[in-house]
Amino acid sequence: MISRRYFLAAAWAFSASPAPAPFDWKGLAHTLNKYVTADGKVRYGDLKQDLEPLRATAAALAKFNPESLPSREAKLAHWINVYNTFILLSFAEDYPEQKNRLKNPLKRAAYFYRRKFPVAGGERTLADIEDNSIRSMGDPRIHFAIVCASASCPWLSRTVYDAANLEKQLETETNRFLGQSRNVTVDKVRRTATVSEIFKWFRKDFGGSEEAVLRFLANRLPSHAIQPSAWKLRYFDYDWSINDVR
Repeated sequence: MISRRYFLAAAWAFSASPAPAPFDWKGLAHTLNKYVTADGKVRYGDLKQDLEPLRATAAALAKFNPESLPSREAKLAHWINVYNTFILLSFAEDYPEQKNRLKNPLKRAAYFYRRKFPVAGGERTLADIEDNSIRSMGDPRIHFAIVCASASCPWLSRTVYDAANLEKQLETETNRFLGQSRNVTVDKVRRTATVSEIFKWFRKDFGGSEEAVLRFLANRLPSHAIQPSAWKLRYFDYDWSINDVR
């Protein structure tokens, strides 16, 4: 007969088993620290000569199961890093021959919606990762953290996202994006805010209407005295040139 002591010992052993190890982002951290400038641009030509750390990160991502991560914050930080990793790796590998691919609408669509990357035991496109693993978590601030390699994108952070600091990191990148005149300008006389097209393409994430977008801006930029129900939105033309150092 199996004793009660046996069951207690087995239960203790199960509860004491170590939690899955977090993903090691040292390859991405190396890349961000060494090849991303203070103004969010990337030295792709130099990065192309030092791709092994980033390739090692990508190879590990192919096998790592994000469902083992312990929290929503850990998963969201992970997927933001995944997106930025594949962007950096693919643009550096294809640099300079494909540096202008995003300027062509057909090539742009093929890159985001058809090119697949090995991740979590399968293959996924960047659009799939963005829509179903990042945007699906319901935080509009992610649009200021994921960077698609274009000049009109948010500036790329020089630090890896992590669960413990995610809230602060998202706040920092959101405030930085909204504080740049290339992304948001306010005309109080004409009662108009001119903003990045990100707010048009992903309007649903900011509340679903122009008034909701204006409310988001009003809450974030109180000194501009934006009145959401009375103001209008205009949009800057999006610059799809690569965000490299020129």
